[in-house]
Amino acid sequence: MVFKSDSNPVTSGADESGSVILAAAAAVSPVSELNASNREALCKTATVVHVQRNDQIKPENSHRWLMYLVDGSLNLYSGKDEVGVINANTSEALQPLFQDKGAYQSARTSTVARIVRFGREQLSILLKEQQKNAISVMDVQVGEDDNVVFDDIVAAIKSRNVTLASSRDAATRILAAYKQVGGIPELAEVIQSDPGLAVHIVRVANSIDAASSDATSSIRGAITRMGVEETQRNLSELLQRNTMIPANEVIGKRLRRYIQRTRLSSAIVQVLAREVPHLKPEVAMMVALTADVGELLILTHANQHADRFNDEEQLAGVIDKLRVIVSSWLIADWDFPVEFIDACQTARDWYRNHNGEITYTDLVTAALLIIQSEMPEPKQSSIPSANNLLLARRLQQAGIDLTTPGEIVKAATGRLVTVEALLKAS
Repeated sequence: MVFKSDSNPVTSGADESGSVILAAAAAVSPVSELNASNREALCKTATVVHVQRNDQIKPENSHRWLMYLVDGSLNLYSGKDEVGVINANTSEALQPLFQDKGAYQSARTSTVARIVRFGREQLSILLKEQQKNAISVMDVQVGEDDNVVFDDIVAAIKSRNVTLASSRDAATRILAAYKQVGGIPELAEVIQSDPGLAVHIVRVANSIDAASSDATSSIRGAITRMGVEETQRNLSELLQRNTMIPANEVIGKRLRRYIQRTRLSSAIVQVLAREVPHLKPEVAMMVALTADVGELLILTHANQHADRFNDEEQLAGVIDKLRVIVSSWLIADWDFPVEFIDACQTARDWYRNHNGEITYTDLVTAALLIIQSEMPEPKQSSIPSANNLLLARRLQQAGIDLTTPGEIVKAATGRLVTVEALLKAS
């Protein structure tokens, strides 16, 4: 296929292509996260592609470009099967084409269309530089126990030797069931039942081509990238290597609560995402699984110093102090997309004043509020009631009512029952 491309440098007030590029840069994700000067710099190397009727578009060059539909429509195909349509000026068009290769593998125009292309590598550099300059300081008072765990975590991340533990019960059941499930959707369900395994699997998939910025954001996408057999091999190795036996009941109890809460949170956000057209349930689920991943890392290293953690409140204090810092650091170090880092940093900022569209982070916060409402922590919790929170009012406008969470929990629990059935199928 030959594109007709207008690739003149873009300056303010330039030709029509320049105006189209600048308008797209201000609207599409994640380009719109750049400040004005960085967007202008990126636009200087961007191009407008004119696509003729019945032209086919494939992702061969998606490792170099982020492509966005700005005019016309595209029919999406998985193999020879048409699986959807993207129209310009819709929420779907604000996301890059071929963002998740598991969703579709090609697109075809039914009429003429225009696509704007932005350089992936330049965007990545500009975003990282912008984040580096936007320094935020978290003032956390820590004690000796906090430092023992934190020092271990620092050493693990620096040495690229991070372990996200799986419980023995989860590992046993998954290892007994994973070869019996049929198809990618069922295998994805099995993997997501264990938060540590899920994060590891997506990271492994994205490390296959570390130079590419075309990262997958879902378990299904990870399986599609690796293939079922390779996924199964990695799954088995990860579980056998990372299964943790709690050294005392305090750590064991907290690990069980973490897994239960994270699994329910991921199921809830999948339910909620169906009410928000511009968010994808599979991505929402993965964001929820990673949002508190620092807690799992803290428990993994606390278990190595179990003699220090025989008191439930003491362990809870370490988790409360370090969870956000460790979660965001690990997810950023593992090159997860910006929305994952934002959820780690912000999901527990209950009183934030956030305008604009509902985000994945908002859904994770909503899930934590629902869980606290329906299944309160046994001790006093810092999680507030959803009543009178700005986020609750914003979600209500989208049809998500946090004051009556029963139906949401029921739907989410139904998803968990389906996963349990898969794990027992063996």
